[in-house]
Amino acid sequence: MTPELMIKACTFYTGHLVKTHFCSWRDIAIPLTNEDDELAEKIERAMKYNNFRLQKYVFHLWHSYVKGQKKQLTDTLSQVQKMLHCYKLTAILTKWRDKARLKYKKREDELILKHELQLLKWRNNLKLKVAANEESIFPEPSLSKVSLEGNIPECDISLLPQRAVSQIFFYLSLKDKIICSHVCHSWMLMTQASSLWNGIDFSTVKNIITDKYIVSTLQRWRLNVLRLNFRGCILRLKTLRSVSLCRNLQELNVSDCPTLTDESMRYISEGCPGVLYLNLSNTIITNRTMRLLPRHFHNLQNLSLAYCKKFTDKGLRYLNLGDGCHKLIYLDLSGCTQITDSAMEMLSAKCHYLHILDISGCVLLTDQMLEDLQIGCKQLRILKMQYCRLISMEAAKRMSSIVQQQEYNPGDPPLWFGYDYEGKPLTDNMRSPKNVEWTVTESTHSSQEEVV
Repeated sequence: MTPELMIKACTFYTGHLVKTHFCSWRDIAIPLTNEDDELAEKIERAMKYNNFRLQKYVFHLWHSYVKGQKKQLTDTLSQVQKMLHCYKLTAILTKWRDKARLKYKKREDELILKHELQLLKWRNNLKLKVAANEESIFPEPSLSKVSLEGNIPECDISLLPQRAVSQIFFYLSLKDKIICSHVCHSWMLMTQASSLWNGIDFSTVKNIITDKYIVSTLQRWRLNVLRLNFRGCILRLKTLRSVSLCRNLQELNVSDCPTLTDESMRYISEGCPGVLYLNLSNTIITNRTMRLLPRHFHNLQNLSLAYCKKFTDKGLRYLNLGDGCHKLIYLDLSGCTQITDSAMEMLSAKCHYLHILDISGCVLLTDQMLEDLQIGCKQLRILKMQYCRLISMEAAKRMSSIVQQQEYNPGDPPLWFGYDYEGKPLTDNMRSPKNVEWTVTESTHSSQEEVV
């Protein structure tokens, strides 16, 4: 190897070392300066982004507020327009109503004046007829009366206001309404007002009316009938089934109906669920009917079972099943000699709204029944327990301090009740004809007893 080559090799090696060390230093020293700049640049970009986000959030809040204000302003304007429209309509309807009332009052005053003149004519005619019959020296009326009669037209009840006509026909019985409907065509139309047929009393014409007419009447006015009275009527099953057509029926009296059975009561209970007053006194219903009462008559308030001897304690317990007849206010069990304390215990535990209770003639009830009433029936006001010989005087006195009115008699039931002190029916030779007559009278009174 020559010295020149050695020098070149050393120079190349030294230069390579210097270059290697310089590059290593540069890689170590220079990146430090660049990272600081990059960090500063990143911080600046982050601040700009944060400021942008903040501005966007503030703008979003402002935009939502402005939008809400616009919507609120629109709603307020809409409400003001509706109020203005309602005010205009109210003003128009008020003016129309005032004019209609004025016109109606004017027409009513004219009709009243007209009928007063007609009444005056009738009175004058009556006076003239009486005078002509009593005093033959005045056979003709005076000139003033003749002129008055010539100016007044004949009376026509159809010209009366509808309200007055309805009020007049309201006091007529069913028989009188039927007679009035056959007078003329206008009277027939007046008797066909729906308000006159809200209550139909068939008991007043039970001896002359037919089942066919009852069925046709109930079918025609089935939507208007609210009260039905069949007391003492002898009806067929088909006729009693027609009662179920009266869906709006509220009061039903079928007391003293010998043909009323559990089957007919099934149809009635299924078709008339809104009954509030039900009178079944002196009928032959059994536990089957007692089971139907709580199942269909949920709003029943007045129930009369006086002198119903066919149902038992089990039947009376049925009143508490399910929804039951828990809204009862009036309950009449007078003459039900088969009722015992166990049935009354169940009844008093559920009928908390009971105000009036009649257990007269229930000879098997004892002091335990009064204790049950004190616990369960807190709202009891009137208690009737005539001829309850097993109830002591001390228990009756304690009960009298709780109720407002009480009737109590510890004696044996009279003969006209039809049974002895044990509830057993009396034989015919133990009752005189006079007592039989009193029995019918008392039974009628009990079946007609209502809540005052």
